[in-house]
Amino acid sequence: MRVVEFGRAQLTIVACLLIVFHLATAVTTAEIEGEYLEARSVDVYTGACHFGSDYVEGGREATLVWQIESGTWNSVSLSGLTIVAVVSADQNLDLNQNARRSVLYLDPQATPMQQQAVVDLMKTKRSTIVGQVVAVKKVEIDFSKIGLNYKLQVGQILALDVSRFPCYECTQPHQIWYRPLEKIDQPIVGKSETYRYQDEVLSVRWNRGLPSNNIFAGRFVM
Repeated sequence: MRVVEFGRAQLTIVACLLIVFHLATAVTTAEIEGEYLEARSVDVYTGACHFGSDYVEGGREATLVWQIESGTWNSVSLSGLTIVAVVSADQNLDLNQNARRSVLYLDPQATPMQQQAVVDLMKTKRSTIVGQVVAVKKVEIDFSKIGLNYKLQVGQILALDVSRFPCYECTQPHQIWYRPLEKIDQPIVGKSETYRYQDEVLSVRWNRGLPSNNIFAGRFVM
């Protein structure tokens, strides 16, 4: 009888531990999803000659935008936050992931706990994309989507106006030379009308005054 009782006690303890582990894992790995926008410093949809001339010397910078509609990380709700990452490297971003450096921009309304959760999220789940996070800044972020048009303004640091193609099939696949840095299904190519950036942290700046097919848009799930 004692052996049976001891076995039941063990089973009860194991069951409780499994429940606690499941709950903790569920909190950490709850899906985070929303709208995603990516702007490269080269055309992602172009002819072969143009791609070849840009590949070696260009493509070293990108702007990544996650507009989170729902999700939590480390028990902290991130719903409603917009995360902007500007990524830079000394080579084309497709050539060397280890050399990437980035700055994260968050809206001033983000709480200290949300900021900490975002940084941990990026380091845990997107470190290969953003590389070394060298700074986190709070600055006014205005991100909007109306139909096929996107508009992003990050203080006086970054401005991006985008119009995307109507559908995934509206482009010729053999002329799309890159893949989005973020994992998104059926990414849609777009065109930037305005794309400028200047910040002292990464010591890079650009102002692409002419329209460029340098955009990927879609939905993300982390």
